[in-house]
Amino acid sequence: MKVPKLSVAQGVKSMVPSLAWPQLGRVVDVPVYIIHNSPDAEDYYFIFDFEEFVESSRRGVFVRPRIQVWAGRKDFSRSQFARQFRTSFAQEFEAARAALKAQNAKGTGWFSWFDAFDVFSNSLTNFAANVVLLVALNAGKLALSSLPLPKLFKGVPDGQKLEDEIAKTKTQVDAALSAMTISLHIDLLNHAFRHGGVKGIMDVDRDAWPLPDFVKRELN
Repeated sequence: MKVPKLSVAQGVKSMVPSLAWPQLGRVVDVPVYIIHNSPDAEDYYFIFDFEEFVESSRRGVFVRPRIQVWAGRKDFSRSQFARQFRTSFAQEFEAARAALKAQNAKGTGWFSWFDAFDVFSNSLTNFAANVVLLVALNAGKLALSSLPLPKLFKGVPDGQKLEDEIAKTKTQVDAALSAMTISLHIDLLNHAFRHGGVKGIMDVDRDAWPLPDFVKRELN
């Protein structure tokens, strides 16, 4: 018989005070590629490159992730982009975590820290993903103590307070995503241009590394 998950509030009570912030080490980039496949600026999807991040976790390392976004055009809605990015990040992070579990990978990195939330509820799991994303969006600039989790676990909040903190974290993530720097890659620009809708000369990053092979295959 499947054991039901605890409620969000019950989950927090069970986790206090065992859950603590990890000690973060070096910065590891998490490249993200935005692929446009039509003239519509709002028609795109994300490719996340978690390879280095996953390998660090496999070794049990708590790195400081840093999001680096590459696109072929930037004339899309930043508020819609933020919501879609936040959702896609949580889904891809979960997929990477599931792949590690399938390999019986051991470690004490972000993915095993993330596991502590999984036994309670989807709300806490998504909250944990948003916390990791908030760290990644502010790598090198944000002290962990300024994030909501330590405040959240001072005392045991009721369910409504917890839901408010979850919503607040989503708002912080969306604000950071809306304001983040998006760099143009010449290959992604050419791909978007071939599909139409791109107007004018774009300021591409001339120092950008070539696209990884798995991204090039997507463009073909």
